[in-house]
Amino acid sequence: MPKIDAPTVAEHRARMQDRLVTAADEILQSGDADRLTASAVSAAAGIARNSIYRYVDSIEDLRALVVARHLPEWMAAVRKAADEAPDPAERVAAWVRANLRLASGTAHGWLMGAARSAPAPERTQKMDAAHGELRESILTACVEALDGDAARGRVAASVVFAVVDAGFRSLDRGADLAIVEAAAVGAASGALEGLR
Repeated sequence: MPKIDAPTVAEHRARMQDRLVTAADEILQSGDADRLTASAVSAAAGIARNSIYRYVDSIEDLRALVVARHLPEWMAAVRKAADEAPDPAERVAAWVRANLRLASGTAHGWLMGAARSAPAPERTQKMDAAHGELRESILTACVEALDGDAARGRVAASVVFAVVDAGFRSLDRGADLAIVEAAAVGAASGALEGLR
């Protein structure tokens, strides 16, 4: 049995997993996602390469854990931006802007790439829940902007979500944030106007 450095095996496991997630986080934030390998993570965490699989199932598992670590901050920033908007239509625009700005920022841009990588199925629950929360927040704003019409609101929310996803992909390819933001906010506003 390996030596543990915590009062219990469960605490030891949690500490080791946290070290691995922190190491993977630093590697991903360096901007070179290809560097996320078992060798690089084990070296950064200061543990033997074959030991990492005692704490995580795979490198994809680690990638998903890193994304899950940052989701609450992302969600809080989007919520704050939308909550500060003066009316439902502007809340939709603020939601679009916040997501795109977070994706383009040096502190968060790498996160989008990590989230798009194929995570281990058992780790997708937090990401699925976050996407669900994002979808629910934009659906609520769209329904309100369309005077309570749930059917039209669902269509508008789907369009807005797709527009933001297209914006993320444009940013990934190096497009200018101001241009992407203007196009996405215009498309989201157009979707609402077209459904009124």
